[in-house]
Amino acid sequence: MTDNIPWKTLTTESGAVPFYIIQFDKDGQCTSPKALADLLKVAKSKTDVFLFAHGWNNDWEDATERYDKFVEILLDVRRKHGKPLNRPYEPVLVGVFWPSAILTAPWERGPDIAGVDPLESDLEVIDDALPHDDAATIRALLAKPDASTEEAERAAKIIASALDRTGDELGSEADAPPIDSKDLLATWKDAPFAEPAPEQDPGGFIEDEAPAEGEVPAAPDAAGFNPLAWIRDGVRAFTVLQMKDRAGKVGANGVALMLRALADDTEARIHLVGHSYGAKLLMSALCIGAAPSRDVDSVLLLQPAFSCYGFTDDLEGRPGGYRTAIDRVRQPIIATRSDHDTPLRRLFHLAVRRSSDLAEAQIAGEPPSKFAALGGYGPQWVPGGAEWIDLPDVGDPYPATTKRIYGVDGTAYISSHGAVETRQTAWALLTQVMD
Repeated sequence: MTDNIPWKTLTTESGAVPFYIIQFDKDGQCTSPKALADLLKVAKSKTDVFLFAHGWNNDWEDATERYDKFVEILLDVRRKHGKPLNRPYEPVLVGVFWPSAILTAPWERGPDIAGVDPLESDLEVIDDALPHDDAATIRALLAKPDASTEEAERAAKIIASALDRTGDELGSEADAPPIDSKDLLATWKDAPFAEPAPEQDPGGFIEDEAPAEGEVPAAPDAAGFNPLAWIRDGVRAFTVLQMKDRAGKVGANGVALMLRALADDTEARIHLVGHSYGAKLLMSALCIGAAPSRDVDSVLLLQPAFSCYGFTDDLEGRPGGYRTAIDRVRQPIIATRSDHDTPLRRLFHLAVRRSSDLAEAQIAGEPPSKFAALGGYGPQWVPGGAEWIDLPDVGDPYPATTKRIYGVDGTAYISSHGAVETRQTAWALLTQVMD
């Protein structure tokens, strides 16, 4: 990591553009207060603040490389296709760095994370999340060369009880029956959470490679699985929830304070850009508590890993966790989805099964589950409806709309969950800046 303040300065057609990286720990505490203070001072003289948040499975190198790549594409698209603005334009760039890479298996990491033992990382999370005796039981089971069905059932009961105790990061607790451990074990058997996959771009949620749409994977027993594999898959699914909660906590506890300071102390337009769990992080920051002192200008959610019902007014008696975002953004929110996003199309709703993940039910037709992901199926039950469009190519306009959310089908340009740094997504952000 770096102590440079700012992290770097870019030379652009708009002049020198400072780029800050603001770091937060797993509880949302800012660990780079000097950089944050300098950002708030510099932003007073800027016209636009771009706040980026990366998703799960990004170490420092991965996250900063992804920010660099997207900004490089954005600058190139603006240089070649941007229209002159009828207002001053002096931007400042801000990347959030949050600890999202401790829960990684070797095939999920992209570049190796030095010194990290994937299994030990998972076990450390188990230690942090479970009572001592329960954590010790899970550790002992995972240390064995194999396990019995009874031991897998025991692990499911332990993890189900931990999921029942986990509340929503925005402070709401839903009254719902506890998760049934037998149902949870069935999920572990059916969902290939831990199957090895080819190396992929960092930023993954679970692995991007899985059986194609319509392809039925071999039954666990037929594939040579044993109950120990089910337990490992259960731990993998559990880490999905742990990282989901961490993104919400970092957003609500830490990034929210930074966002409100930017709104209170500057007059700059604020543009939020989040990928995967980074989208959840930013929505938690925007929606926690009272609204910021003024609206943010735009929100771009790239393959967001939270409920497709997150913006609804009412799902089974409660509003979506991010319903208030609709009223806190000047422009319509842009949210992409892709048929190629295997994790969000096929696995997210199997891993996320707690009462507190509702709208943030079984519902007939598409999506396949009440827990389905926004990045897999697009925004559902939005007040007033969503404006459904295909992701426009560079230079093509977004249609005028009175609706508050664009449900954007990015299948033509977004080839996997992590493949979001494209000219078309940069163009989406640029159209928001030019509006």
